[in-house]
Amino acid sequence: MSNGLGDTIETVTHFLGINKVADAVAKLAGISGCGCAERRDYLNMLFPYDSYERNFIVLKDFVLDGTDYKQGQKLTVTKNHVLLKGIINFVRDGLIAEE
Repeated sequence: MSNGLGDTIETVTHFLGINKVADAVAKLAGISGCGCAERRDYLNMLFPYDSYERNFIVLKDFVLDGTDYKQGQKLTVTKNHVLLKGIINFVRDGLIAEE
């Protein structure tokens, strides 16, 4: 049973054999793993199938769709929140961080 997007991607990569390629490349590079499990867990956390509610803090001021987000502001992002669509980019760009 898939708990979220990460599990679905894992299922597809196993079906296509991509996981074996990733493991082989990691072994050739001399590292213990490809990081797939960590990515799966992170995507499951960001995009769970049953429900979604995560708490974030704004790290830098920004404006999105006419709404001002100020440094230090606490946010609860749900499936209907305007930030959800770009949440990975906002975290990656250092605008918000999960509490």
